Amino acid sequence: MKFKGKWADQHAIEFYDVSQAMAGFERVVALTTHLLINGKVITQSPSAKGFKLVALPPEEGSWKLTVGLVGAMGPAIMAFGTAAPDTAFGWLTKSAVEYVIQETLGFTPNFDETLGAQIRKYRNSGPRRSISDDLSVERFDSLIEKTESGVKSLHRPIVYSGSAEVASFGYRVGPDEGQMDVYADASTFEYIDKTITSDNFSEYCGVVSSYNANTFRGRLYIPEEKRTVPFELGDTVRNASVVNAITSSLSTNATQVLAGGGEPTKEVCFTAYRNETKTGRLKSLLVVEV
Repeated sequence: MKFKGKWADQHAIEFYDVSQAMAGFERVVALTTHLLINGKVITQSPSAKGFKLVALPPEEGSWKLTVGLVGAMGPAIMAFGTAAPDTAFGWLTKSAVEYVIQETLGFTPNFDETLGAQIRKYRNSGPRRSISDDLSVERFDSLIEKTESGVKSLHRPIVYSGSAEVASFGYRVGPDEGQMDVYADASTFEYIDKTITSDNFSEYCGVVSSYNANTFRGRLYIPEEKRTVPFELGDTVRNASVVNAITSSLSTNATQVLAGGGEPTKEVCFTAYRNETKTGRLKSLLVVEV
């Protein structure tokens, strides 16, 4: 995690703000890694099992903190911002942390093409460190609910003291290093900081890409948005007929894609309230009619 701009360019940063950012970053990495290994979404970092996170000394230049992921038996796996021998698990963890931060800040990554593909590749590439059998997009949606506060804390040096302008996130896996395709700045704080629900509802039609029957939440690909948008069923539409319509769209389209039938075509239409940022960017839908 590296802060740039303002004080950070002079090798300094506001103490309290960066301590909260460090705690937030630790929360994101710890809860994400615990899900990968144990298949459970936890709420507190001290409950994490199967690995340790170690902090290396901050570096000069712009203000930079390196965090190492250490396996239960001792060897380093990954560093955000060092590691082997298990570089495959390091790449998987990098992808998972990147996905969680991207999704939280509205970068709208495609799970199946990014993290989902990395999980499938990891499982099919021979003997590896064991990971959970249940690493679906729904599990990561649940994880993101728990890590959102941590991602928000990453912004403190930027939006409270103003001692930095932007945070970037690097990685080092074995001999390879680079930057994650995500950042935190004043605009991403605006996205995460406040949600405004519209006074009126609108109609949205699209393809259901995921749905969790336990939480009544899922994702709808909306062509006009050119991305999937999270949705939640309101209390009045949590019934069998609505759930059947949603799961029918999901299963039909999944079968069509697997059969090589091209793009999914079975749409479902929602009447829903918009949950937006202060600038009007759509964050999610609260569905009142299907």
